[in-house]
Amino acid sequence: MKIKFSLTSKVSYPLVFVCVSSVSTQLMAAQTAPQLSAEERACMSLRFDDFSKLESGEAATNVIESSFVKGYQMNATESEWAYKHSRLMGAPIPRSQTQLPDHCLVKGYVSPTIRFELRLPARALWNQKYLLNACMGFCGDVSPYPPMAGIVRHYATMSHDGGHTAYGFDGKWARNNQQLKIDFAYRANHVVAVAAKAIMEKFYHTQPQYSFITGCSKGGHAGVMAAKRYPNDFDGVIARGPTVNYTDVNLVNCMDNARAVLNDRDEPILSSQEIPMIASAVMSACDHKDGLVDGVISDPRLCDFDPQTLACEAGQVSNCLSTQQVEAVKALYAPSKNAQGEVIYGGLPYGSEPEWVGWVTPLLTQLQPFAYYAATEYLKYLAYPEALDIDYDWRDFSYQNEKENLQEISKLIDADDPDLRQFKNSGGKMIVLHGWSDAAIPAYATIDWYENVESFMHTHHQEVRDFARLFLLPGVIHCGIDGPGNSTYDAISALEAWVIGGVAPDSLLTQKENALGEVIKEQPAYPYPMQAVYNGKGDPTKATSFYAGFLK
Repeated sequence: MKIKFSLTSKVSYPLVFVCVSSVSTQLMAAQTAPQLSAEERACMSLRFDDFSKLESGEAATNVIESSFVKGYQMNATESEWAYKHSRLMGAPIPRSQTQLPDHCLVKGYVSPTIRFELRLPARALWNQKYLLNACMGFCGDVSPYPPMAGIVRHYATMSHDGGHTAYGFDGKWARNNQQLKIDFAYRANHVVAVAAKAIMEKFYHTQPQYSFITGCSKGGHAGVMAAKRYPNDFDGVIARGPTVNYTDVNLVNCMDNARAVLNDRDEPILSSQEIPMIASAVMSACDHKDGLVDGVISDPRLCDFDPQTLACEAGQVSNCLSTQQVEAVKALYAPSKNAQGEVIYGGLPYGSEPEWVGWVTPLLTQLQPFAYYAATEYLKYLAYPEALDIDYDWRDFSYQNEKENLQEISKLIDADDPDLRQFKNSGGKMIVLHGWSDAAIPAYATIDWYENVESFMHTHHQEVRDFARLFLLPGVIHCGIDGPGNSTYDAISALEAWVIGGVAPDSLLTQKENALGEVIKEQPAYPYPMQAVYNGKGDPTKATSFYAGFLK
């Protein structure tokens, strides 16, 4: 016999009673099960709540899993990646952290295909704040590690996949699919925030008092884009290594770098074996320029290294570069220019060499550099309304010739509009960070964008420093913590002090940690254009040995 059994008004399930014994077993199990608290029941019931009408259905959401997690111990992999992601988020947690606070784990999606994970700290622990970690690269997966890191600091923390499934620099999901491009460009971060706040209201019976968005690379782009398109979504933004001018990042920066390091047969000109030699030569030539020999180039603009000094002499076959390799290295450092000779994108900074393995030389022999994949996948599947022919030769592409044809995707995905007046007027605050050793997105592009914002705001009688500040971090790589610089900093606390307390960040303490998570070096970072200058006599591992000034 079939009957209808309704758990809630949201959905009804047909049940078939096969035998009396199965019912009896379930009843006995229910009687012996531990008593759930009201908080646990509220968490579990989220999967039955109706979120289909958010924004009149435009942010229709479905929770497919919700469970209350108690006393969870992270395994070694989870602990390692939560630690790393906490630093990318600017919300560092201890290296020794293994246990997660009790929390409600929520998984679901926003229409059409934006998957998310949201971790809600127990009601007694929640700090009344929402933290969205925006996805990086070409997105494509829902990472559990940022939410794990965020709830350690008692934020209701969310991650999402950008609206599609992919791996690495895979653009095939975007082939002739305008909706997925829109979600990836800007919509996903808005609608998941709408969904998160609705879910939080159900669970906590209140909205968060403050909302923040953080991320690196495309995740940094997301925060800047949200400030422009949805200025009321977030009270504060942390944007590290942002791909602000996203089309140029892929089709100028990455494209030119790929052309520099691959020959006509798409074979690598440089290998990972040459990189340490190049890095050592650059450091020898430029490390002292900032007044301190410490393995970090504080300002690559002061460096005057010439790759020609590494050229092989007659008869020399090792510890040197061939003529072709010298030209490749020169091209990497040189800025990209248009037909009129104007700089349209900065070259790789001196000091970025530790990250060249992967970005400009292949990690494995069967792979190409990351720059190649970022350029060609974007070109083939995202750049145009209709995907290019599958046999299109990427070397036939000319940015100069195609710039007008790229306007549609640029308007959709680029976040370089300098007009952030609405975000400022809403009370929003933004901390932008960029590592000087970034070999994926040179910091020059972020500097140019920030100066454009400064100029625009100034012409409208407003000051960019009143709501957005840029910090350039010597020796810090792209979305990683393994470079020579100080990659640990508590940007979220600085942002909260600014948003909530009205105290603007006049400096940011940065730290270098060893493998055990112990601090071995500290240095202040100052808002651009100010720089940390060594006083010439103090302990160079102490922040007190530096002052705000300008390197010369």
